[in-house]
Amino acid sequence: MNITEIKTKLGVEALNLNFATDKDGVKDTEWMRHWDNDNRMAVSIHVDTVQKIKAGGVTTLGLQTETREGSKGEYTAHRIVMFNPADETL
Repeated sequence: MNITEIKTKLGVEALNLNFATDKDGVKDTEWMRHWDNDNRMAVSIHVDTVQKIKAGGVTTLGLQTETREGSKGEYTAHRIVMFNPADETL
């Protein structure tokens, strides 16, 4: 998948990314996050992956999905990761 296909799959036109903070909410991490409160959905992506996408250096992305429990209830958490099909060869 590419980033356009991922956005289509997630049903978003744009990923409004902000730096995620550490567990204490103080320091920025190396992860960026999009939050959709209406749909209770988070999308996370590592800053290195964002930079490579912007530079045109990523051809294949993967999407990892899980359900998490937040302070205001369940939400769906998606993680966009770089994917190398060769890594899956046994």
